[in-house]
Amino acid sequence: MGTPDTLLREWDAIMRRIESIDARLWQGAGILLVLSIGGISILRWTPPDTREDVILGCVVGGFSIAVLIVWWFIFHRWIRLQRVHTHRAMEIEDKLDLRFNVYGCLFQNWGENTEEIDELKDKLKERDPSAYDRLGARYKDLHKTRSAQVTIERSLEVLTVILGLAWLAFVVLYAVLY
Repeated sequence: MGTPDTLLREWDAIMRRIESIDARLWQGAGILLVLSIGGISILRWTPPDTREDVILGCVVGGFSIAVLIVWWFIFHRWIRLQRVHTHRAMEIEDKLDLRFNVYGCLFQNWGENTEEIDELKDKLKERDPSAYDRLGARYKDLHKTRSAQVTIERSLEVLTVILGLAWLAFVVLYAVLY
């Protein structure tokens, strides 16, 4: 076990790593979005005149779909790493009586009845009953809308599927138009 200063420095490093992963996730998604829309647009401006044009369009579309599949695995790995970092940050918070990640985890998962969430709720309720009540009320208040329940992981999954389907539709239409 480290000193409070050592633990706080570790917590700070973990939080910077979590923010870095967040930034990479959104940068990657943004790049793929722009490239996909741009790629489909550019290829669409030049309708296929020859068999080679169709082959090129299908190869580009197939390659783009392959890139999106690889992206799927990469971003899920980053999400898992983020969860590991968050877990360690919550361990440190427990030792230092901090609550940043605990609040975030509870706020995102308040309605779930899992052992981990129930344990976090119990600890918070025991340490600070009024904070527990405020967080529960805030969760109920904000989670009335569906948008409040969307996670980064779910958003990236939906975006990746949409882009993959767009490329698939492009390849099919490109081949049919020829």
